[in-house]
Amino acid sequence: MEDFLVRYKTIFENTGTATILIEEDMTISMVNTELERMAGIEKSQIEGKIKITELLADADREKVMANHRLRRRYPDLAPRNYPCRVRDGAGNIRECILTVAMIAGTRQSVASITDISRQKQLERQIAEISENERRQMGRVLHDDLGSHLAGVEAMSSLLSARLEKQGHSDAPLAREIRELINQAISKTRAMVRGLLSVDLADTGFMAALGRYAADVQKAFGLKCRVVSDVQDQGFGNVEVLTHMYYIVREAVNNAARHGKADEIQIRVMAKTPDFIIEVADNGCGMDEGRNGGKGTGLLIMQHRADLIGAGLSIGENPSGGIIVRCRIEKKYLL
Repeated sequence: MEDFLVRYKTIFENTGTATILIEEDMTISMVNTELERMAGIEKSQIEGKIKITELLADADREKVMANHRLRRRYPDLAPRNYPCRVRDGAGNIRECILTVAMIAGTRQSVASITDISRQKQLERQIAEISENERRQMGRVLHDDLGSHLAGVEAMSSLLSARLEKQGHSDAPLAREIRELINQAISKTRAMVRGLLSVDLADTGFMAALGRYAADVQKAFGLKCRVVSDVQDQGFGNVEVLTHMYYIVREAVNNAARHGKADEIQIRVMAKTPDFIIEVADNGCGMDEGRNGGKGTGLLIMQHRADLIGAGLSIGENPSGGIIVRCRIEKKYLL
């Protein structure tokens, strides 16, 4: 038995990743040196003294606790791998992947924590480059192609008017050409709107949400409104707000197109310790309308949330449909 424990501890210590042993009450009973190094806290200050939630960023605690309980009731339903953020001894946040499994015959679980902070930083840089390229392409379409087409349309309009006045047989053809040019202009403008992201620095976050809600009502013929206790003043991180804005847009679009909702409410809350946005709808729910939660839109929302360090959750709306909730610590908005 003693030899087995020695081998077990040797394996535990040399897994190559930060590893912890978690009791049923979430107390950390054992850590390896790699976890000690990542957290910047000595083993003696962790083992048997703190719970795993105390190592996590505030926004991730609820998720980890829920998975911890689910793993002990329905092991097959609990995720084995999922993102979370670890707070080290200096208060710095590390973006990580948590891999958890139950230890057979016990109520304990073992978890490895892989630091992917550098990877996430590179992803954010790539996303920023991609966004800049989109803006550049949008500006080229607007300033170059758009103005060129407008000039051609003006010339075709003049030619069409002359041929009409002369009663020329090619007048109908000239009108058709002018119509085709106008269609090209409309398509170009639509492409520009898709490529140029909303300018929250000028528009303001809440004003942009209000305008979008109004556009949704017109486009889909449903009720979409914004409920908030928030003003734009005080939140200056435009990059983070832009990602949250597009998370809202994706959630609303899913509800309107796939969830078959006729009422959508966008709730923005900042009186809590965190900044929270909820998109609640009264549609058909997740399973029927949204591919069991595996649709591209949901993946895009999760990716944007990961880029800014926000927590994203999707649950049932008590009144029908679903609620998409995005939560982020207020300090990331300053």
